[in-house]
Amino acid sequence: MANSEADGQSKPFEIAPDTEIQRRAREVQFLLNVVEPDPEYQPFVLTDEASLFDAVGHDEDEIRRRLGAYFGQPFAFDLSLPVWRLVEEIRAWRPGWPEESS
Repeated sequence: MANSEADGQSKPFEIAPDTEIQRRAREVQFLLNVVEPDPEYQPFVLTDEASLFDAVGHDEDEIRRRLGAYFGQPFAFDLSLPVWRLVEEIRAWRPGWPEESS
């Protein structure tokens, strides 16, 4: 018998898709390592909807500082974008990234 709200039972927990994150798993992990190098504080689940603000506990200034230090210049991208979209923007800006890192 399926759970339903109508019979007083809660719906099963569902996780949003992570298809785009999985397609870019290496780049996403690389970006997370720059922003939050301690694996203990990295998310173990990241969905296609999550931004860096959702993924790490740092504020915008700290995220920008870390990314700016890594890339060698101020990081001006929209941090509220889903992480996979941010990866795509970085790759458009630096086509060889992360293989040809700063």
